[in-house]
Amino acid sequence: MILHDGISLRQMVKGSFGFICIVLTWIFLLELVDAITPIDLISNSSPPVTILGLAVAFFLGFKNTSAYARWVEARKIWGDLVNTSRDWGNVITNLVQLDGTPIDPEVRRELLERHIAWLNMLAYQLRQPSSNGRTRRPWMFGHKPASDKIALHQDPESWRKSQLAQDLPRLKGKSNRAAYLLLLQGERLSALAQTHSIDPYWHVALMNRLTRLTDAQGQSERIKNTPFPRQVAEVGRVFSYIFIFLLPLAFNDERSITIGLDIPMLQSVFLDWMIFAPIGALVCWIFFVTERVSASMEDPFEGDATDVPISAISRMIEIDLRQMTGVGTAPNPLAPIDKTLI
Repeated sequence: MILHDGISLRQMVKGSFGFICIVLTWIFLLELVDAITPIDLISNSSPPVTILGLAVAFFLGFKNTSAYARWVEARKIWGDLVNTSRDWGNVITNLVQLDGTPIDPEVRRELLERHIAWLNMLAYQLRQPSSNGRTRRPWMFGHKPASDKIALHQDPESWRKSQLAQDLPRLKGKSNRAAYLLLLQGERLSALAQTHSIDPYWHVALMNRLTRLTDAQGQSERIKNTPFPRQVAEVGRVFSYIFIFLLPLAFNDERSITIGLDIPMLQSVFLDWMIFAPIGALVCWIFFVTERVSASMEDPFEGDATDVPISAISRMIEIDLRQMTGVGTAPNPLAPIDKTLI
């Protein structure tokens, strides 16, 4: 997630410098071909290009709205997960046995540590490259992917170091380890209820909280495993490039500032290009960036600079739980990298 003041005009131009150069070159070629040939490329091209621009703008607006809604949904899921995790820590800390005495500290530590292990496992699974996801574009808005793969849950070590020793052997061979950790939590709660270490009411209440965590995991996996509709993404991209290709023709439509001047042809072409090329390139660049903005929000869990910062959220939850319960030592928050939080 790019933080406040994390995007500057310089970075945006730098991230699309190659595109701008291509557009400027294309405009110059059109000016040159129009000057050296007696046949107009397209006669009176402004009206059709204008209509096409309106159609592309409406379609890109729909695409951006859909992609943003997908990103916001992912952020809301992890916002609910923050609240549920704090609630889990609060309940476990104040859990009592049937006689009213506090629960065994070792049991409390186990339930809290396994929850933190589940958070790290879920973040790791969501951060794995998806065959259905978009191709990563490190040039987006001038930001490059962060390099600390362990801290950002892109390396197996990010979840191994947080697991309980007794859980590691049981996780081997499991395709969805995060879901299996929730099963282990349920088994532990059932064992406590069977030995009458906790009241049946608390057993039901804690299982309901595990249900909320399971729902959050399932909702995250739904977004992760369901690609943004390609018919929307690809059609929007193709329409944008068609409009960008045709737009310079509209600027070349009988709009020469050198008509009637006795100057060499190349000088006339160059003067017209100097006047109209920046305007045409600016309009093309705006449509290009608009399309790229929607592309940056299509898959919010891939670990790019524009994605939901689930690693930072996981670390924040761990800090809150350890400070609330006194279990373990709270780590430091993840620091932004180049004004991005991942």
